[in-house]
This record gives sequence, C-alpha cells and structure tokens, in this order.
Amino acid sequence: MSNEKNEQHLSEIEAETEIETLEENRKAAITLAKQARMSLDILTPDLEATIYNNAEFERAVFDLVRRHRSTRIRILCRDCAEAVQQGHCLVRLAQTLTSAISLHRLTEEYRHEQRSFLVADRRGVLYRLQAGSRNAQAVFSLNAPQRAAGLLDFFDDAWEHSEPDTQTRRLYV
Repeated sequence: MSNEKNEQHLSEIEAETEIETLEENRKAAITLAKQARMSLDILTPDLEATIYNNAEFERAVFDLVRRHRSTRIRILCRDCAEAVQQGHCLVRLAQTLTSAISLHRLTEEYRHEQRSFLVADRRGVLYRLQAGSRNAQAVFSLNAPQRAAGLLDFFDDAWEHSEPDTQTRRLYV
C-alpha cells in the first residue's frame, strides 16, 4: 500500500484495494483511523493485536476522540481476555476514554461470526472475510458507502444484542 493513499481523505477514493498481508491490514486500519472524523466501528474476534495493537493506531484513535466531542467508537469482540492480559492499547483507551469508546462482547447468537471489519464514518472499510486465520486477505477502501452500510447493518444488530465487556472495565480502588 503506497503512502500516497495515506494522504487521501475518506471521500476522495472510490476504488477498493485488495490487500494480502497483516502489515497491509495494520496500515489500512491506521489510515482509516487517521481519516475518520466521527466514528469507528470495529468487529474483531480478539482485538487482533497484529492489526490494532500498535502506537500509531492508538495515537490515531486518541487524536480522533480529542478532535471531535461527538466521536463514537464501538468495538465488538468475541473474546478480549488475552488482549486484556497483554495490555492491548484499545483496552487502555476504552478504560480511559469511557464517554467515546465502548467495548462490547458478542453474545452466543453472534459468536460464530468469522468476519472482521473496521468501518470509518460509515464510508471507509477494512474487511476480512476470515478473521483470526492465517489468511490476511482483505478489502480496503476509503470510499465504500454501500459496503459500509451492509456491514453496519450487521454490526448494529449485533451491538443491540451485545453486552459491555466486564473484563475491560477499569477498576477504581
């Protein structure tokens, strides 16, 4: 993925790019987080550390929340136990920025879900059909409102049935 794409904005590029490595997935996630203005919605099996647990993604999410008071970041995770134990940056951010970031656990009804995706501002998309597998093939687009809408229909339904992840709550002593 070229640096040239990192300089574009969510509404400027219409083409979808197929990516094949976890490193490309990581860069695409960072690009989407940097370009977002209002929202990030993430569906992930375990917070995928190789994609989301890095200083650059953490900084992009933090900056997004700080720039816009009405920012909403929703994360749906099948199992966050390992991410919590490893001190994943998204867990730390969710514990610190509680009014902007919500981390929920998928209920049994949705635990079979194999996809993983990130949707930025209902427009930008990073989509993997088989999350957690060695196959890192994904589709990345800064402007895919139709694909984003379909993913968000599923996400919203799963979110409605999800529950806050108690493992990720900050304990005040």
